[in-house]
Amino acid sequence: MKISTRHEYTDGHSVELLYSGEPFFAANIKAIDEARQYIHFQSYIVDEDETGLRIFNALIRASVRGVRTYILLDAFGTKYLSGELIKRIESSGILLRFFSPVFITKGFQMSLRLHHKVLLVDGELAIIGGMNFADRYHGTSRKKEWLDFAVVVKGPECIHINSILRKLWNKTFISREERSNEIVHSTKIYGQNIKLRITENNWYRNKIEILRSYRSAFKHSHSHMIIFASYFLPGRLERKLLRLASARGVDIRIVFAAESDAPLFRRATEFLYQYILRNNIKIYEYLPSNLHAKVATVDGKWSTIGSYNLNHISDYSSIEMNVDILDTTFTGNFEKLLLSIIKRDCRQVTVEEYQRRKTWFSQIAGWTSYQMIRLLMRIMAQMTSKKGK
Repeated sequence: MKISTRHEYTDGHSVELLYSGEPFFAANIKAIDEARQYIHFQSYIVDEDETGLRIFNALIRASVRGVRTYILLDAFGTKYLSGELIKRIESSGILLRFFSPVFITKGFQMSLRLHHKVLLVDGELAIIGGMNFADRYHGTSRKKEWLDFAVVVKGPECIHINSILRKLWNKTFISREERSNEIVHSTKIYGQNIKLRITENNWYRNKIEILRSYRSAFKHSHSHMIIFASYFLPGRLERKLLRLASARGVDIRIVFAAESDAPLFRRATEFLYQYILRNNIKIYEYLPSNLHAKVATVDGKWSTIGSYNLNHISDYSSIEMNVDILDTTFTGNFEKLLLSIIKRDCRQVTVEEYQRRKTWFSQIAGWTSYQMIRLLMRIMAQMTSKKGK
């Protein structure tokens, strides 16, 4: 596999994979509780439920003991937070802001969204992934957690992460006293020595690094790839690159949710099943709960984990962050985990199975959903583009 060098990889990192459920949330709370100087916490959704309150309470504890704490939340994703909770957060000394609180009406939004999920502590440790902070991502005694992944990153790229988060914070119309001035000049080099890079998507700032990274991985794949995709509606070029990869013998497995929190998107994705299967790409559906993961591995060498979905909403209407990891040991172990999930928790959708479930109603519903989602994505992209001019 040839690796794109548009944004160079750096080595010297320590990386720990986090699975959905309690391990992810425990790792975030541990990092917050050990913070000494400052914290940047940015997320799309933090619900006012047991899981969300655990995170907020940890951040409040950090602020009370003197850690300068910046919280940037998406205005649409956190629109149901109570005034009482917001007041308690701010009274602890936390600097709290909401990203892009415009064009929001009841149940609808039309503007650039803060979709990445990132915690940075003291410029030394970052947790980056696809999980929001709510009970459905943690799981309860009655419901299994949604499937997702994140990574704990330590090493040189924390300098880059710090720069991204600080710039986003400082652009939210804050006073001079509230600006983030923390600059990281150097970090520890770790013996694990994993090579990685941080990639962004922010159409407003002409950044499509994650999209380019996926395209490069698809284009240069040789043997196999695994994709776990929560809201899958790739553009024509991405579909073409997958088709060409399959045609040259690459074994491609894509895992979708059997049941989704976004039924319209689920039907639109299923509309593509015929195209995917026709091109000898294997389809699996995750059964135990909703699949919220956005990850991929290629050729046992390269993997990407983060908030980016393979669709035009992530391309043109959301701020996203992924970690691209170029390491055979990490990627090999990650592939083994993904394959075990496929074997244990997924069903394969063969051509025969797809033909059995296909009806005239499902075809019409799928086509209609596909066209509606494509139209919505086009409108959102145009609105974001106009805001950037």
